[in-house]
Amino acid sequence: MKIRKIIIILIVILVIIVGLNYIRLSMKKAATPPQVGKSPSLDEAPVRVYGLIEPLGREVFVGPIQPRRVVRIYVKEGDLVKANELLIQLDDDLERQSLQIAESRREEAVRRLKILENELIPKRELARREAIRPFELSQLELQAKLQEQQIATASAEVEMAKAQLDKLQLRSPITGVVYKMDVRLGELLTPQDYGRIIIGSLQKQVRMFVETFWLDRVHVGQRFVVKEAETLREVGQGEVVSISNYVGARDFRTEDKLERIDIKYGQAILKLDKMVQTPIGMLVVCEKLD
Repeated sequence: MKIRKIIIILIVILVIIVGLNYIRLSMKKAATPPQVGKSPSLDEAPVRVYGLIEPLGREVFVGPIQPRRVVRIYVKEGDLVKANELLIQLDDDLERQSLQIAESRREEAVRRLKILENELIPKRELARREAIRPFELSQLELQAKLQEQQIATASAEVEMAKAQLDKLQLRSPITGVVYKMDVRLGELLTPQDYGRIIIGSLQKQVRMFVETFWLDRVHVGQRFVVKEAETLREVGQGEVVSISNYVGARDFRTEDKLERIDIKYGQAILKLDKMVQTPIGMLVVCEKLD
């Protein structure tokens, strides 16, 4: 019995010693300052750049120069259009009336000139025979010159009225596809609505926003795979065709109104190889191909 008690006492003492030693080592480890982690190497990290899908050469906005009501729409979204093709007809009743008035003035001036010219034929013959005074002929010739000036002025008014009339016919400035046609018959279209009609090339590009720490690793001729930023679905591939020499700042604000993060970035244009169906304005991520 004594030996058994001694063994139990020794086991208890051993457990106490091991426990105290474990506590000492744990406290020593907790008091040791953390080791500084190794900084990641950008040279080894894959190049990933965010960007926006755009028509090749960027999009074109079409809008009126003055507020007018839409009376006719000739195209819809997705249509292919040629340069100078008619897109929208705006209300032009006032301009047509002005054109008719200007044309009437010109016609009247032309008729008066013809009358004067008919009068000049016998007057010149009479003046040659000295049957009338030279003053009478010069007065008639002066009236004819004034009438010619009135015809020129009326013709200029006609051309100006035609120009004003043509401005109410919105035409495509380029050959491309109608990406956006957000207008309706009868509504008022103003110069501030320039973003409601967008036309661009059928082929697309990516405007990449390159953070400064990637600038030295993005070069003309490099190839990237393009993916949708949210789903990471592959859109296509392309090649960098130009890099901007300008570096600007983009401001990102958090929920705290006083907190703002400024990120420096440059821009690069990535020309896509194929006619992708991804809509313009979509955020994508471009990953460099090895």
